[in-house]
Parts: sequence; structure tokens; C-alpha cells
Amino acid sequence: MGAGRQAVVTVASGPPAERLDRTFTSFAQNPFLELHAFVIGDRLPARQLPGIQYHLERPDLAFSHPMRDLYYRRFLFIDHLGVDYALVVDNSDVLCLRPLPEIPALLRGASLGACVEHAGSRYLAGQGYTSNYFNAGVTFWDVKASRPMREAIVARGRARFRSIEDQLTLNEVVHTQFYDQVVILPCQYNYRVHLAPVRRRHWATVTHLDGVMIYHCAICIEAAKRLVPGAARAVLPELEPDPAPLTPWQQFWRRVRHRLDPHWVP
Repeated sequence: MGAGRQAVVTVASGPPAERLDRTFTSFAQNPFLELHAFVIGDRLPARQLPGIQYHLERPDLAFSHPMRDLYYRRFLFIDHLGVDYALVVDNSDVLCLRPLPEIPALLRGASLGACVEHAGSRYLAGQGYTSNYFNAGVTFWDVKASRPMREAIVARGRARFRSIEDQLTLNEVVHTQFYDQVVILPCQYNYRVHLAPVRRRHWATVTHLDGVMIYHCAICIEAAKRLVPGAARAVLPELEPDPAPLTPWQQFWRRVRHRLDPHWVP
């Protein structure tokens, strides 16, 4: 596509930096992506994997917690690489299941591409409410165009400790100030579900990963690996056609049966 340099980037510290082959190296199947790992600490990992470019960064105590240091600064580290587009992912629970489209094709002119969190209806400061609360563990960026957005997210996170994660701050900033620079990607690019038989309140559970591009759920990563490769598209089952127009009584019972099928995630 002549899209310029593109990278997938993660940030880690301590033991996770030693085992990036658990999930991060799965992105190597995309030849257009450079793999970069930023390591926060006083040394690079003893176990460095081929194909990954490692970068050492000193801790920044202004974030008050080592995980906040990692979560927020990853959005600025991508400026150090000289790349045009970047995919930023969590370091140990984001698995690339199949080759991805190039990042500019996904962004379609937007500065940020992200998927809605598994529970996407939230109150937040600023805009007040969104039905599109983004998960921050998989984000696609036009590096140059998104810089004001990313700097605003990090500045707000640095200003006040409220929680460990960066997700609330990202959503407050994006949905209030930059919503017109975002493309909402289908959930297949950040699939946040459990695999059967695992069940957890407020999370969906499915039996397959057909059609999924990127899977993101820590406790089911090993189960997800056992399903690779899956089908490129999920199969939509045929509906049994009605042999004739239904009577009002038949329509009533059909609607009752339909309402008993699972629709909402409890």
C-alpha cells in the first residue's frame, strides 16, 4: 500500500518482559509490522526474542504506580520509533489469530481505531455518557495525527491518581474532545469474551473464534491457542423457512420462543 512504516508495540516490566512469546510474537505473521517492546526498568530482559526490537526506559515515578507508568507512557513511546502507524497492545493477553489488514486500511483516515469494551455503556466525565466505551488494550494509531490526543490522555492521567488503569482517562478524553477523529472497529479486532466452559458474570462465553482477528482475554489465552487456525469467517446458520404465513396465535408463540433465546449478557 505504500503506507509508510507500521509497528506493533507493547510495554512490559519484570517477568512479563521475559515471556513475550506467550502472545506478542503472534503479530509476527504480519510482515508489514515491526515488533517493538519497551521495557521499563534498569535493564533489558535476559531472554530477548528474535524479531523483537527492545527499548529500555527508566521508570517515571510521577505516575505513582508501576502499572500506571506502563499503561500511560506506552501512548507516547510510539513517537520514539519514527513509524507512521502503530498498533499498541497489552503485553501478555493479546493474541493475533490471523493476518491483519494494514493499519491505514483499518483507520480509514481516522487518528485512532479502537473496539468497544465488552461492557460498552458507561457514564464518564465530560461528555457524560457513551455507549462506545473503548478497551485500551488494543489501539490503532496514526502516530502524527493522534499526537495531541495521546498527549492529552497522558497529561490527564499524570495529573491525578484515580485508578491503576488508563482506560477511563482515554475514554474521557476521546469521547469528549476527539470523538470526530475515531473509527470504531468491529469487535473481531479486540475480541473480549471467555471460551467455554469458562463463565463469568457480565462476560459473554462462546465456543469458537472463527472470524476473529485479535483475541484478548487473559484467562483463556491457552484455550484460544488450541483453536488456531480457525475459519476466516464464522458460519451463519440458515433459518428454517415458514411453510406458510403464520396465524396470530402461531406468531405469538414464535415470539415467546424467540425471547427465550439468549440475547443479553447477564
